Amino acid sequence: MAPTPDFIRDLRTHIGSADLWIPAVRGVVVRRHDAGAALQEPEVLLVKRSDNGAWTVTSGILEPGEQPGEGAVREIEEETAVVARPVRVAGVFATHLVQYGNGDRCRYLDTVLEMEPVSGDPRVNDDESVEVGWYPVSALPEPLAEDQRMVIGWALDDGAPARLLTG
Repeated sequence: MAPTPDFIRDLRTHIGSADLWIPAVRGVVVRRHDAGAALQEPEVLLVKRSDNGAWTVTSGILEPGEQPGEGAVREIEEETAVVARPVRVAGVFATHLVQYGNGDRCRYLDTVLEMEPVSGDPRVNDDESVEVGWYPVSALPEPLAEDQRMVIGWALDDGAPARLLTG
């Protein structure tokens, strides 16, 4: 399980493992240029999680009062050593119920941001992942869940309005 912020641990002392609604962010870092030249196809920065071996875009829980753009920048740098900047909100959606091994249950309200790299070379930068790298969109690693493919697609749809899932 990814590290749990202190404010969530404090809440859990009061509510136990009951469902918790948590604001979160997913930063989809898209590289369209390398050293000033256009790439043949865009690449996406992905991390392989240490807890379950799944490949994901960088994501995390927002701190109380933290803006989604700030949270995405923070999470990306903490996990990958890449500095990125928000380009646009690509979408917003609520995840399904997640239950962790310790019994804690939660649902995340994910703000998905298209991000562009500013500086830094990707590397494993904390204990939340075991691999980090750029992947061309035609050769994304497995396992990559359907919701990850969805948010990558949203971010790659350059300039499209934000998507909101319904129903």
